[in-house]
Amino acid sequence: MANRARSAMLMGLAVAVAAWMGGCSSDAQQQTTSDGAVSQDADFSVCKDTAAVVYMPGINVNSTTNDPQVPGVYVATLNSAVTEGTPQIVGPEIGLNTWVVSITNAADNTPANVTMTAERPTMPLHGHGATTYPVVTPGDPGKFTLSEIDFFMAGYWEQKLNLMPASGTAEKATFAICVPQ
Repeated sequence: MANRARSAMLMGLAVAVAAWMGGCSSDAQQQTTSDGAVSQDADFSVCKDTAAVVYMPGINVNSTTNDPQVPGVYVATLNSAVTEGTPQIVGPEIGLNTWVVSITNAADNTPANVTMTAERPTMPLHGHGATTYPVVTPGDPGKFTLSEIDFFMAGYWEQKLNLMPASGTAEKATFAICVPQ
């Protein structure tokens, strides 16, 4: 009987250790560049249970208005993101980031005729954000480059964009991005 109890106890301990080890595994994922090369191993567990998404080219969000009864009329698409350095890293990372964003009309997917500004990136769960504003440079119709986006630590970040049409109501587009550890 003692051997059976000891075996059951050891089996239970082995199952507990295996479950613990599985729970402690890293959420490391590989991101790849457009040519298929691996750009990094990153741990996205810092964003678990948040609204943040892992960066992939083509992430899009619908714009919103100040009135919840009035839907937004634009779609913002994050076409590319790089973190400055040598070498540059594909995707948001700790450091200064540069994004290329396009804004289209939701109704017909044509480039939107808007001007855009960017708010300071914030960490909603921490109650703070970067101290600087990204620099917004317009490009082709509906395309903008945001540079000097300062993600100074890993975690769930929001980057809000202010979209202002020549006439009509201003709208916001918010990207909820995970900056990995």
